[in-house]
Amino acid sequence: MDLHFFRPRPDKEDPVHGNPFAVGRETPPSFTKSSIELFIAEMDDAGVDHAVIVGQRCADKWGNASNDDISQLIADYPGRFTGFGGIDPNAPDIVGEVRRATEDLGLAGIALVPGWGDPPVVDDDPLLIPLYEWCAERGIPVMVTSSHFIGPDMLHAHPVHLQRVALAYPELTIIVGHAGWPWTAAACSMAMRCTNVYLMPEFYMYLPHIPGSGDYVDAANGYLKHRMLYSSCYPSNSLKNALAHFHALPLSESAHEHLLWRNGERLLKSLP
Repeated sequence: MDLHFFRPRPDKEDPVHGNPFAVGRETPPSFTKSSIELFIAEMDDAGVDHAVIVGQRCADKWGNASNDDISQLIADYPGRFTGFGGIDPNAPDIVGEVRRATEDLGLAGIALVPGWGDPPVVDDDPLLIPLYEWCAERGIPVMVTSSHFIGPDMLHAHPVHLQRVALAYPELTIIVGHAGWPWTAAACSMAMRCTNVYLMPEFYMYLPHIPGSGDYVDAANGYLKHRMLYSSCYPSNSLKNALAHFHALPLSESAHEHLLWRNGERLLKSLP
């Protein structure tokens, strides 16, 4: 509940200066009542059998989530969740943090938000190389959230930073949260060349009238059908409303199926 996503929302967003992601947003009861029980009920109502909880460790102003809490949620609700442990990009012992999250807490992957570090770092910063190497050697996937909001400016999230990592460690599975928006064509090009990269555009793909979202749709209908992932980006939207937006996209039936579950199932089943 410490993450900035869960901070109070105005009853009515300012259309000029308000949150751009509030357009068409449906705030779910689990958000307003801070209830994991309601969230599970919302999963059931939306037809979501299994979800990935993504941890976050970064600058205090963005909030942090405890990896211990994620591990506990997985234990409390068997079969419903897989956890990715959040890692501070500036941690003094970054490999030690990764080892604790994956070996001690049993989390399946690692999550980074480099641009929200204190100080911010780019996705291929030398500080992160030991983490990438350690995860590549052990088959641990790394989710890196990268977009125009993540970092001091949008160049911080240019896909070339992650492309350098993907090319240097071809055995490392990299999942790009927010899919590098607004660098949509560049992100799709990176994934086209680097077959160890999965794109997860989230609301940058499914919210109506997002410029560039058509690039993700085209890629999902074509060469990236097997390496793109759906995410609701809860609590930016309710689970049910996010899925409704996603289903409205001009995607083939096969692309819907692969993004919603087939690719995620294949990725998670391949983990150690």
